Amino acid sequence: MEEVSAPFGPDELLCTDDLQRAGRYGWRMASGPRPQLHRVRRGAYVPADRWAQFGAMTRHRAMVLATFRAMRPPLPVASHYAAAALWGLPILGRFPSVVDVTRDASSGGGSRLVRAHRVLDSPPAVQIAGVPVTTAARTVVDLARSGDLAAGLITADAALHARLCRLPDLDAQCAELLPGARGRRQAALAIRLADGRAESPGESLSRARIFEFGLPQPDLQVPLVDAAGVFGFGDFGWEGLIGEFDGRVKYLTGDDLWREKQREDRVRRTTDAVARWVWSDAFAGDGLARILRDAGLVPQPAAVWRRWDPETQPIRHAAAPE
Repeated sequence: MEEVSAPFGPDELLCTDDLQRAGRYGWRMASGPRPQLHRVRRGAYVPADRWAQFGAMTRHRAMVLATFRAMRPPLPVASHYAAAALWGLPILGRFPSVVDVTRDASSGGGSRLVRAHRVLDSPPAVQIAGVPVTTAARTVVDLARSGDLAAGLITADAALHARLCRLPDLDAQCAELLPGARGRRQAALAIRLADGRAESPGESLSRARIFEFGLPQPDLQVPLVDAAGVFGFGDFGWEGLIGEFDGRVKYLTGDDLWREKQREDRVRRTTDAVARWVWSDAFAGDGLARILRDAGLVPQPAAVWRRWDPETQPIRHAAAPE
C-alpha cells in the first residue's frame, strides 16, 4: 500500500503508559503547573491546549487514529467520514461520533465507537499515518452515495482541487457500483458535476443549489479584468453577471476589509451586475435562487450542464494579486 502523509499523526497521541511514565496521576514537571489533558477516547489523550486549536476535521482524525491504535489485527479499512478526515477532505455537516470502517462481511469485531460497513470484498487501501484507508476516489463516492448532491460535490470538488484523484478515477469507482446499488444515481450525478476549480465548500454548495433550482450553469474562477489588467477572480460568472460566495468577508478587519472594498468597487466597474450571498443563502437554497433571479438569471430547468474539462479549464494555482 502506498504511504500518504497526514497533518496529525499517532505520535501526537498520549497513551496511558506515557502518562504513567511521566507520573501516575498526570505529568509531574520539575516546575510549572501540570498540563491539562483532553481524553480522545479511553487510553488516548491530547494536551488540552492543543485540542482547543483543532477544528472538527482534525478532532475526528485524532479519534480515528486513537481508535485504530486500540484495534487488534487484522485491521479494517477506514472509510466514509473517517477516510475524509484522514485525507483532509471537507464534508457537509458534522463529523460523526463514531469511526467508519469497511470490512469483509464475514469478519467479526466491532464496538460502540465503530460503525462497520460490510462488503463482500475489502476495498483497495492506502496507508495514512499507519491506518489503512480507502482511496480518495472511493472515499468521495462512498460519501456521495450517503448524502445529497451538495454533500457529494463538496467532497468531490475538494479531492479534484487537491489532485488527490482525477475524474477518470471517480468514473471508474462509480462504474464498479452494481445497478440498483444504494445511492448509485446520486453519486453519479455528483461526479458528473464535480469541478476541481471550486476553491471552497461554500462554492461547491452554491453550485449544487444553482443546479437544483434549474438556473444556468456558471463558469468558475472568472478573471476580473479592467484597464490595469487582471485584478482577481470571481467565484462564478455568467454573461454580464459575477457571483461571489462571501464565506470570509464578515471575518475581515482593518486593511483586509479595505482591500476587499476596493476590489468590490473595481468589480462593479467591469461588469453589469454583481450578486453576493452567504452560507445561509446557499444552505437552504431558496435565498440564493432569489438573489440570482433578482440579478437577472432566468431558470433553464431542461438545460444540460457541460462537464468540467481539466485540460481547457485548468485549476488555478495561486490567487491573483488584489
